[in-house]
Amino acid sequence: MASVFRANDMLTGRPVALKVPHLEAECDPVFHERFNREAEIGKKLNHPAVVKVLDHNRGKHLYMATEWVEGRPLRQILREEGKLPFDRAAWIAMEICVALEYMHGQGVVHRDLKPENIIVDAEDRIKIIDFGIAHQAGARRLTFGKFSEVMGSPDYISPEQVKGNRGDTRSDL
Repeated sequence: MASVFRANDMLTGRPVALKVPHLEAECDPVFHERFNREAEIGKKLNHPAVVKVLDHNRGKHLYMATEWVEGRPLRQILREEGKLPFDRAAWIAMEICVALEYMHGQGVVHRDLKPENIIVDAEDRIKIIDFGIAHQAGARRLTFGKFSEVMGSPDYISPEQVKGNRGDTRSDL
């Protein structure tokens, strides 16, 4: 529902990821609200293993600028390298668990955690990205009018989400 581009911050010159909604999604008021919620969550979280939102929504077009993360999605690593050695897999899993512990402590549930949303750098440090369907404790439920209420990726969705319930911290694990 959005495209992500590499861009340069005009003030600092540093690379950023620029997330821009597709036009058909931007016109949906619920999507607009969810996009803003994603930006608010990203600005709230401050952890080395979680992507940081730097800016959003200046001007008349909806956008979000996040830190640029060098690395490859975990999915790409698994495709290219196959089964990871135990020590490496355990390290990556622990890094993910540490990030989840932080996020959950902040009242944030990702709800779409999958290898595509985990970037791994050259030193096997991770960054969790894409908080598009994340839930923040205390926030009201948002439902897209043109989409199913079941949200998440079919191969990774939790049983409670399949039933139409909100994902919780167990869903991320």
